[in-house]
Amino acid sequence: MAAPFLFDVALPLTVYYVLRSQGTGQWQALMLSGTVPVGRVAVMLAARRHVTGFETFMIGMLAVRVITSLFTGDPRVLLVKDACLSVAAGAWILGSLLTARPFAFQLGQYWSAPAAQHGRDAAWHRSPALRGALTRLTILWGCGQVLDCVVGVTIATTCAVEVVPALNRAKGLALLGLAAIVTVVYSRHCARRRGLSLFGTVPLRTRDPRGAPQANDPHAYDAHAHDPHARDTEERTPHHDRA
Repeated sequence: MAAPFLFDVALPLTVYYVLRSQGTGQWQALMLSGTVPVGRVAVMLAARRHVTGFETFMIGMLAVRVITSLFTGDPRVLLVKDACLSVAAGAWILGSLLTARPFAFQLGQYWSAPAAQHGRDAAWHRSPALRGALTRLTILWGCGQVLDCVVGVTIATTCAVEVVPALNRAKGLALLGLAAIVTVVYSRHCARRRGLSLFGTVPLRTRDPRGAPQANDPHAYDAHAHDPHARDTEERTPHHDRA
């Protein structure tokens, strides 16, 4: 979390205002400050040599920002265009509801290790409650991006150009923080009331405090159902050893 904040928020703002203090024009300062997140993505690609669907979307957004910036020399138009990119992000997030996996599930997979990804995928097929919860979070985040665009365009068209970059960054962080708080509260509600771990390595938790899945709990996650080796090992274990 620290690296995206540093390279996508703090450093671009610093570059912009340092360049402006040295007499650089507004348009040029905005363009140069936008190269910071592009550089971070380029380094990431060089190190990993492969990208996920989520990273492909982010690269596409940066590419659109750079290309469209070349067609205007008006800094206010550039600021409005940057604000409008949020609605593209919102459309992509909401559009993921029409695919096999919504954005919230994809994000959880992005954060998970390969072994946990298989468990999460199995849980997705098994639990309607998990699918519904992640769908609702996807709608929340998509609508949040659309709201970000509306507020950002308003700021870009009504405020002085000099203060727009700082105001839009602050606005973005505020909306992101609000969405994060709602996500955490909702995730805890799902864990407490439904036994769901929306972004955990084992999404379907048992409600039995001893750790054994309950027979009548449709949301309980039975590790043996997804790990035949564990089941075979248990079948070969003598009863006196289990005791």
